[in-house]
Amino acid sequence: MVKELQLFEKETLFYSVIKKNITVPGLKPWSARLITSLEGAMVFEDLNAKQYKLRNKFSTLDMAHTLQALKTLARFHASSIIYEETKRKETLGEYKGIYYDYETTLRQGEYNLASDFIFQSMIGALEAMKTFSKYDHIEINLIESRWRDVWSTALSLGRYSSRHKNVVSHRDLWNNNLMFHYSKNNENCWEPDDCVLVDFQGVSCSPPAADVMLLLCCNLNPTFREQNIDEYLNFYYGQLKKILDNSNIEIDEILTKEEFMTSAEEQRLWGLTICACLLPHFWLDDDVTTEHFSDNARFNEIFFKNRGEFIKKMMETNLDYKQKVMEIFEEIADRYCFPAKQYVIK
Repeated sequence: MVKELQLFEKETLFYSVIKKNITVPGLKPWSARLITSLEGAMVFEDLNAKQYKLRNKFSTLDMAHTLQALKTLARFHASSIIYEETKRKETLGEYKGIYYDYETTLRQGEYNLASDFIFQSMIGALEAMKTFSKYDHIEINLIESRWRDVWSTALSLGRYSSRHKNVVSHRDLWNNNLMFHYSKNNENCWEPDDCVLVDFQGVSCSPPAADVMLLLCCNLNPTFREQNIDEYLNFYYGQLKKILDNSNIEIDEILTKEEFMTSAEEQRLWGLTICACLLPHFWLDDDVTTEHFSDNARFNEIFFKNRGEFIKKMMETNLDYKQKVMEIFEEIADRYCFPAKQYVIK
């Protein structure tokens, strides 16, 4: 899939050109440093040697880890804003933006329903709900009538926006693409003091709230996410403002607080939908992953031809998997297929 979508070439462009351009001197790094690029491979600094660690993929983020990840995301997004504002001053307002510099490459691997993976994710989620969800047959029929439109709307939200400020965005912010550094606090307990982002194969340009909501939807328990959503959004915006202030950029001229909060509410659908694509194959233990995905023919069958069968099989044999995956499917349906019904945090 990586080769077919030319995602390696995309990531190489990001690290060798875009990242180099947008790096802000003196701003704490938000990703690993590229050492060299070889044919078919890139060599990075060793983050493990710097004591950065991946978390267990079955562990959702708590408050401390979420705030560190949002800090890093704000640095990443601010970097492209600072670069573009500097270029606009240099060109007397003529510079259009990073997206237009590299549009062809940044659109590679774009999420849309023409992708077999995305289409099968959409169909697989619907098939699983027909079998295992809380809905009766009347509700299922209503969901089915609206499901494609909901997904189509979601996927459009994650693309370059004509209405909102855009930044260089990661678009794949699940647990395995976040590495944390730890230090001991005053109580002699280990706590995260930094985070870096890895794997930029999905990089593109979209509203900053798209990455923020994707991070929160993919990595937090839904109840915990909603209980603290305002704190997280305010924290991210405050971090972004502080970084831009240090570069003499007035955030309200770029993205007002109201615009950001409105965008975040819109982007919730994007975050939930991409989570619904990713969660069914990363919420599996390593033995199951090896059993089903090490064979290319089996991998292609599951990912591109019949995802629903696989998801239902996993739900039949693993109650934890069923609960975790189904709650995301049902949140999408509750919020966006029943517009007259108010979504309630459980």
